[in-house]
Amino acid sequence: MRASLTLVFVVALAALGLTCCLVVDRREYVIQMRFGDPVRSVIDPGLHFKWPWPADTVVRFDNRLRVLENPAPDQPDREYLTQDEESGIGKNVVVTTYTCWRIKRDPVAVQRFLETMGDVSSAEARLGDVVVSELGAALGSHDFSVLVSTDSQQRRWGDFLDEIRERCAKRVEEPYGIEIVDVRIQRLNFPDQNRRNVFARMQAERETIAARYRSEGDEKATGIRAQAKRKGDEIIAKAYEQAQQIRGEAEAEAARIYAAAYGQDPEFYAFVRTLEAYEKTLTQGTVAILSGSSDFLRLLNREAESETRQAPQQAGE
Repeated sequence: MRASLTLVFVVALAALGLTCCLVVDRREYVIQMRFGDPVRSVIDPGLHFKWPWPADTVVRFDNRLRVLENPAPDQPDREYLTQDEESGIGKNVVVTTYTCWRIKRDPVAVQRFLETMGDVSSAEARLGDVVVSELGAALGSHDFSVLVSTDSQQRRWGDFLDEIRERCAKRVEEPYGIEIVDVRIQRLNFPDQNRRNVFARMQAERETIAARYRSEGDEKATGIRAQAKRKGDEIIAKAYEQAQQIRGEAEAEAARIYAAAYGQDPEFYAFVRTLEAYEKTLTQGTVAILSGSSDFLRLLNREAESETRQAPQQAGE
């Protein structure tokens, strides 16, 4: 009997010891509650101790990074109005953001989160309202070119989002114990009723730029063609000059050869040149009316005279 009572006492004592142990995982923060009031925030993982239940209870919060999409996929799009310095009329845009947040690693911040928010869903609802408010204020004070522009000097996407993150952090970190790690834009678009007009204007701007590029290209092409034609004319002129020089030298050499050949036997040279002239001139079907004393017919006349002189001699014989 005494052994049984001892065993029961030991088991009760062990159970009481276990209720006094507080194990904190590295993925969570724990708030120790005593009779419903927070007395301590435990942010370091490991084994800790508390008073047994029902004197002390604990509330656990996940300390990992969370992502809040605003608006949620099942919610309608939210429109914002941007500033337009040129026309003075802002542009309606549809913006979807995501916010990376977590409970701040600080015992006081964890306790403040419990007192003001109570749970994660309430914290995300409050955080979503803050992000929407600051995003609308930032877009209303900035031109649309800060977000979308072909000019890198006007596009300041990073600075714009850093400004929103800092302003949101000031509003939720101290009062609610929420740490905002980053705020980014997930989707940026125009409302359906404005999208077609915006795309038409963008197309017109692109066509204007394309026409300017084509004009500049045609101008450069004209200059290149003119330069190529000028160089071509210079090359042709130089080649023609060299050809004329070579032709002149060849003609001079030919004349020299002709003169040398003529000097060796002038009569034979004259005879050959006359025959060549007859061959080129007196072709079949050619009719030429010349004087009998013409130099051109001198060789033919000489042949005729020779035949005339030979005829009487042959008759006398």
